[in-house]
Formats: sequence, structure tokens, C-alpha cells
Amino acid sequence: MKKYIILSVIIVAIGLIISGCGKKQKPMDLYDMVLDRGKIVVGVKEDAKPFGFLNSNEEYEGFDIDLAKQIAKEIFGDENAIEFVPVNASNRIMLLNSGQADMIIATMTITSQRAAVVDFSVPYYYTGQTLLLNKKSSISTLTDNNLKKVGVIFGSTAEKMVRMAIPQCMITGYKTYTDAVTALKENEIDAIATDEAILFGITMDDKSLKIINAPKYSKEPYGIAFRKGEETKRLRTIIDKIITDMNDDGRLNSMKRKWLK
Repeated sequence: MKKYIILSVIIVAIGLIISGCGKKQKPMDLYDMVLDRGKIVVGVKEDAKPFGFLNSNEEYEGFDIDLAKQIAKEIFGDENAIEFVPVNASNRIMLLNSGQADMIIATMTITSQRAAVVDFSVPYYYTGQTLLLNKKSSISTLTDNNLKKVGVIFGSTAEKMVRMAIPQCMITGYKTYTDAVTALKENEIDAIATDEAILFGITMDDKSLKIINAPKYSKEPYGIAFRKGEETKRLRTIIDKIITDMNDDGRLNSMKRKWLK
């Protein structure tokens, strides 16, 4: 009889272990995690002036950086309650979904394709894509016969847009804007295609380059990206409210005047 009791206890214990293993543990709410940690971790760019870049003191600056600091200030009352993680267009979604950042604020255009794998905030900035040229270039339209080779950044929306707007061009991809600009200045490509706001930042530092005098061929709404799922919903809702308030009270416009004069 004693053996049967022991055997029954073992069977029940095994059943509890199996059922426990079969239960999917609910992920912790991201907002609670952020509060417990005492800071937000934000993925930002280092080479996308005037949105996200490193200054001469190796400190992060730019429109996206100021937005991240405003979010930290609203949540913690301290704009420095923040950790920046460097990202680029090709790795930012991977770093976000692997948990290395709570959110991505990195000139990220909201698209239906991206919205299938991440969740976005409401837009915080609107721009459009256009071309960067050497100052001496005679190219003046997207249909110019001299426009044959266009550089884009891997992971950006530019490749798709160029194929639609400038189908006659051969496209070359680059990992960073620095690499693309070097190729442009060495005449390996005829133009760089990306968001006008980013190209504006490049021309601020390099007067040998110019933005084509032609209408922008796309509309690009920038949003903050979060991991997809219920666990990020509360933080996303709070940040949507912060962005909306900043738009209503003029803080977003002040940031635009500061960084995009």
C-alpha cells in the first residue's frame, strides 16, 4: 500500500511539472520593467545628422535624441534617465526584437511591411525622399539621362521608392551614410536617395554637396518602434500621449526649428 502511495505522489508531481512546463509564461509589462530599471533604453543613430549623431565630444545629439530625453523626463522627471544604443537601418529591428532596446527612435518610416513585425507610435515627424548630388552635378530631374547610379542605405525604404520613382537607375546599397557620401564624392554613384531631412543634415557639414531642386517623390512619417505584443502596449499608449501633447503645445515645432532651421 505504501508503494502505491509513493507511486501516486510521484505521478502527481510529474503531472504538475509537465503542466507547469506547458504553460506559456506571460511576458512582463514593458512599462513596469522600465520603471523598475529606472531608465529607458533607446536605439538611436550615430550618423544621421540632424536627427541622431555623435558630436565632437562623442555625445549623442539631434532631434531624435531630444525627443527621447523628453520621453524620459515625462516618465521619470529626469531627461537623463536614459541609455542610448547605437543602431542603423539594417539592424535596428533585430536589436529591438532581441530585447537590446525598449524602443527605436531612429528616423524610422512607418510602413505596412514594418508594422507587420513591430508596433509604431503615432508619427512625430514628416519628411519625403529626394536625391543628394555633387554640387557641380547638372542633374535637375528624376528623368535626367545622366542619372544612372543611385546609392541607398541597406534596410531603408529608399530602395523600394527609387525602383518606383526612378526605374531606369542601377541601385547600390551602403551600410552607412558616410560610406554612401564617400562613394558619391568619388563619382562611383550619381546620387544618394533618402529622406530630405537626413540629406539636409549632410549638406550642413559638406558644402560640396546639394539636394536636387525637384519635388520630393514620397511621404515619410517617422514613428517610434516597439516590440510587437501586449507587453509594450501600455508604454506605447503613454508615449503616444507624450508625442500628441508635444505637438499640441509646440515643443515638437521648437525642436524642428532647433535642428532643421
